[in-house]
Amino acid sequence: MRVAVVGECGFVSRQFPTVVSLEEAKVSVLLSCDVGVGAFLVAEDKGRRWLGRVAEVKMADLYAVANTPVLSPEQELAVGLRLGPKIAVLELVAECGGSACGAPATPVPVHAPVRRPKPGEVGEMLGLPRDGVELGALALPTGEEVPGEVVRLPLDALRHHLLVVGTTGSGKTVFVKELALQLAQAGHRVVALDAVGHFYHLAYNGLTVNVILPTTARLMRRGPRAVVRRAVAKAAWGRRARYKARLYKRGDVFTRAEVEVESPAGRARMRVYPWALESRDILRHLPRAVSILSQQAKMFYKRVLQEAWRKGAPRDAAGLFQFLTSPTGEAGRRPAIMYEAIGASLGLHVSTMENIVRALLSVIETGLVDVRGEARVVEPDYREALSGYAVVDISALGVGQQRLVVYRVLDAVYQLARPITAVLVDEAHLFFPQTRSEDEQAFLEALLTKLTRLGRARGVAVVFATHTPDDLNDVVLQLANTKAVLRSDTKVLEKLSVPPSERRFIALAERGVAYLWSYAYRVPVYVKVKKRAAHFG
Repeated sequence: MRVAVVGECGFVSRQFPTVVSLEEAKVSVLLSCDVGVGAFLVAEDKGRRWLGRVAEVKMADLYAVANTPVLSPEQELAVGLRLGPKIAVLELVAECGGSACGAPATPVPVHAPVRRPKPGEVGEMLGLPRDGVELGALALPTGEEVPGEVVRLPLDALRHHLLVVGTTGSGKTVFVKELALQLAQAGHRVVALDAVGHFYHLAYNGLTVNVILPTTARLMRRGPRAVVRRAVAKAAWGRRARYKARLYKRGDVFTRAEVEVESPAGRARMRVYPWALESRDILRHLPRAVSILSQQAKMFYKRVLQEAWRKGAPRDAAGLFQFLTSPTGEAGRRPAIMYEAIGASLGLHVSTMENIVRALLSVIETGLVDVRGEARVVEPDYREALSGYAVVDISALGVGQQRLVVYRVLDAVYQLARPITAVLVDEAHLFFPQTRSEDEQAFLEALLTKLTRLGRARGVAVVFATHTPDDLNDVVLQLANTKAVLRSDTKVLEKLSVPPSERRFIALAERGVAYLWSYAYRVPVYVKVKKRAAHFG
């Protein structure tokens, strides 16, 4: 006759069957310790171990179990409670025989003792990766850390791209910045597309930050020092700061500034690279820089450009626009406008020509083309500006300006990519939106395919961060093989296919707690981000 051994937290009950099937694996335990939903427990028998996650805890009064009727409130209160044992339902997530662990495949024997996991045992049984970027501590849904357990994301999984979702104040930006800091400290190239101004602050953690700062003609008219002051203000995050700057020029081109900042947060070093486009570059690459061109316009754009130049159009963007929208000079005859005449000579519909003219105007109106002032501003040497840890500061720009900068810089990232090049896309829904336009969708899909699928072979790892995945292009959701969800609205959780059993925890999660799933993990896990870097905002 088998003698039951009561473990630290009880034993497997005979009252309910142990179930292991293709759809589920669960066991019921008579509890003798206090545990909450989501906690891990270990059952063991004859050298085998089963790791279970508490899915449900039940405790009932014996009168209720016996269905004894209550005749009045007075009787309810007069009769003392006769509580039965606490019963926990464990969702089995791993089974180990010796050191080999995998998915549960055999039922847990009745009366098998149950205990709390030893330090490091949960990670061992789950097969959590031992190498990679440290995301934080393994946690329970309540945010309580599991002692001795760390969650890491392997670099190979990162190269299959990461989507981080969380509402304002959930810790989403801290999650991404901690990831960036570790990658940069490990010597990997990191490029942060910063729509708010958060990513400067890693300069206070010993990194020299390369800041690519889009510079409009209006800003440049105030001189190179104005460009530096804008970067310093972002780095200081509203605090008073002193700085020293050394400006560098190549001929009449303002190329960069070496800046040292001293603020209440500490000392920081930056290299500030002003950024603007020249007509000769943007006119040649317009179809790759704007998303509003139709497929027809992209196909014939080069021929239109050549024909305009053949007719004497200026070689700068503003001059070309004026030329295309000027009268033909033949009064009373059609076509009356130059772009109509060029379209007619090439056999193009007038709507195609209007599409090209609108695209050209959208670029000119950004104020980021042919920037002049005390000095000229051009695109930086990307081999230098994108080395180490680089921040592309687009926080002061409108959406149209932001997209122009982002699409252009991402093209350079792809060309210069080397393992690992991590691209952090903050507010990703602004640059890769859900769209009903077939032409814009085709543009975005081509860009995403180039950056993610083709870029993966070059070592490009993209981290998309957003608080509104409904506005994010569906292609991004498909491409990101790892997803981290912090506190979010229940509708967001439904869209991301988070299991209903987890939604109530994530919807109310404390700051910095993320629900994480990836092919790198056997089962989804919770992680509590450890805040080590200097963060403002």
